[in-house]
Amino acid sequence: MTIGFIGCGNMAQPIIRSIIEKGMYQKKEVCIYDTDAEKLNTFCSANGTIAMQNEEEIIRSCETVFLCIKPQGFADLLTRTKDSFVTSDPFVVSIAAGKEIAFIENYLSPALRIGRVFPNLNASVCQSASAYCINATCTKTEKELLGNIVSCFGTALFYPEALFSQFGVLGGCSPAYTFMYIDSLAKAAERNGVSKEIARATAIQAVLGSALYMQESGMDPAILIDRVCSKGGTTIEGVTALRNANLPDIICNAYEASLHRDKELCQN
Repeated sequence: MTIGFIGCGNMAQPIIRSIIEKGMYQKKEVCIYDTDAEKLNTFCSANGTIAMQNEEEIIRSCETVFLCIKPQGFADLLTRTKDSFVTSDPFVVSIAAGKEIAFIENYLSPALRIGRVFPNLNASVCQSASAYCINATCTKTEKELLGNIVSCFGTALFYPEALFSQFGVLGGCSPAYTFMYIDSLAKAAERNGVSKEIARATAIQAVLGSALYMQESGMDPAILIDRVCSKGGTTIEGVTALRNANLPDIICNAYEASLHRDKELCQN
C-alpha cells in the first residue's frame, strides 16, 4: 500500500506525520514531491519518507495520491499530468480549498476515483475537524480508506460536498478566529497587570477546558453560559458587554466574509 503527496507544505506535513505515527502507512510507503527541493529533502530525511523527482513519479508509483498544492496552481498541475493520472488510475485526493471534485474531473476524468478533504491547522496536533467526500466512481473501499486516513489527524466527518464551503469556514477558518479571541483575552489581562506568559497560558487553558467541557456535557451553549453567570456577578457584566458590542453579529460577519471568498475561489 503506497501513498504519495504532491506538495509538502504546512498542511501536508502534519498529515504525513500523522499517518506514519498512527501506523496507517510505513515510512517507506510514503512518497513526496515538492518544487522546493531543499524543503522536500529536509522533511524526507527527518521522517524517513521517499523524496521523488517530479509529479509523474508520484502518480506512477502510488495507489493513492494527495494533491496538496495551492488552489491557484491546480489547473496547471492537472493539465500537465492528465495522461499520467488517466493511465495510472490512482485514488486522487485533494485538500485544496475552493476546488470542487467536478473541477478536478473536468481536467482529468470523471472515471477516476476522486476524493476531497478539508482539514485545518489543528491537524498539526491531531485535533483537526476535517470533512471528506468522494465522487460517484469511488466505492466503499475508497470511502473507508479516506475516512481512516483523515481520522489519523483528528475527527473525520463525511460531508456532502454541497456543504463543503460552509464546513470550510466552520472547520478551516475558525482556528484563526479562535486565536484572535485568545490573544485579545490575554492582552486584556496584560493591560491589567498580568504577565504576558501567565495571561496567554491562562487564556489558552480556559478555551481548551471550555471546549472539552461543552463536548463532554453535550449541553446547549446558552445553558452553559447561564451556569457560569451569577446574578449581579462579574461574568454577567462581561457577557452583557460582549452582547452589547454585538459579538454574535461580528462572528457571523466574519463567517460570511470567509464564505464569500470561498465561493469566489470556486468560480476561478
